[in-house]
Amino acid sequence: MNCPLCGNQFREEEGEAACQGCPMLKGCHLVKCPNCGYEVPREPGLLKNLRDWWRQRNGPGRKG
Repeated sequence: MNCPLCGNQFREEEGEAACQGCPMLKGCHLVKCPNCGYEVPREPGLLKNLRDWWRQRNGPGRKG
């Protein structure tokens, strides 16, 4: 994921870890940037699957 506020690139799991302690943890559709705390909507599953497929097909270093 990429934070639109600070530009930090992070994995969704890192953003979920930054949300620990929040009372809205269950059922929330946001992920918190571990760098600046900005809350970003979760990436849609279809988009995540397409990106993973593309990386498997072309290698992780290649871009679109």
